[in-house]
Amino acid sequence: MRVNTDLPLERAGEFLRRKMSTIGPLHDSLIRDLRTLTRDRVEIPAGRMVVGEEERCPQLYLIDSGWVFRSRGLASGRRQIVNFALPGDFLCSDSILFKASSFDLIARTGVTLFRIETPILADMFTHHPGLAAALAWAAAQEESVIAERVVSLGRRDSLEKLAHILCEIAARLEAIGRMTGDIIETPLNQEDFADILGISVIHVNRTFRKLSEDKIAEYRKGQIELLDRQRLAELSAFDPDYLHFGHPSGG
Repeated sequence: MRVNTDLPLERAGEFLRRKMSTIGPLHDSLIRDLRTLTRDRVEIPAGRMVVGEEERCPQLYLIDSGWVFRSRGLASGRRQIVNFALPGDFLCSDSILFKASSFDLIARTGVTLFRIETPILADMFTHHPGLAAALAWAAAQEESVIAERVVSLGRRDSLEKLAHILCEIAARLEAIGRMTGDIIETPLNQEDFADILGISVIHVNRTFRKLSEDKIAEYRKGQIELLDRQRLAELSAFDPDYLHFGHPSGG
């Protein structure tokens, strides 16, 4: 882990603004809170554990760059990737309420994180309303995303599962301005997709091949080209509303 004392918060603040449009009135307050509470900028190499399940995480992190997995390990050595975090996402928000992390947080790529001093919960809503609103938004979105994971794991078939997660990744990258046309630049390999979707690597490979044969999506190492986004969304009945990237009520 390497610490960088330079704190260019503008980019991370822009990621937050793009995603959290529903807290628009409190965005300036959020940026002020981050400038007040951010202590340093940490660089973590790919594959390194940020914090382990049931470990104490005494501060918040805000991702500036890179991908982080939220996962649970099984005694057999298998894992379930519950979700993944992208630039502009918070890590360890559960540390405000709970004594330990609910997941293993693992750097899938090299990541840079802003380390944020965690305010006392009783003071947060009074003295740091922007951060409080952002964390409430993030918690609500995480619950909504996990609900979609449950639906995928329990009811969608392999083709629907893969189509749905590809649509989600594209929507989340677009929300922070990290999508180039119809190309998803991603570190995820087929084993990662298997651990997200709860299917075997063989099934992932077959399903990507089916999407390629039908000219819907093409998997290549490091990127996925979405050839027909409408058909991809139709396959899984993808509705992006659960990501809550819409405009504020009445806006």
